Amino acid sequence: MKIIHIVTMAALALGLTQLVYANDDVDGKQCEHMKHGMLQDADTNKDGVISRDEFMAAHQARMNKMFDMMDTNHDGKIDQAERDAMKAKWKDHKMHDMEHGPDTK
Repeated sequence: MKIIHIVTMAALALGLTQLVYANDDVDGKQCEHMKHGMLQDADTNKDGVISRDEFMAAHQARMNKMFDMMDTNHDGKIDQAERDAMKAKWKDHKMHDMEHGPDTK
């Protein structure tokens, strides 16, 4: 149970840092994440502002998606084998980025 809390908090922290960077202007242009990405999707009633409820719902949806991705046997728990598999996957992804750059797949 403790690992779920740690993973959830880490993912939420990463999501919040994305929001900070998404608000940065690059050469006077608003970042694409603000125009077409996560924040626009969070504005579910399309009123041009994101309420606390919309913000929290968007992050909860991301956390649910992340949990489902990690819970590969779909038993509602993330066991040691699933954690090890995710660590290996992240390590492979980091190695790929180091060799080829982050924008290539």
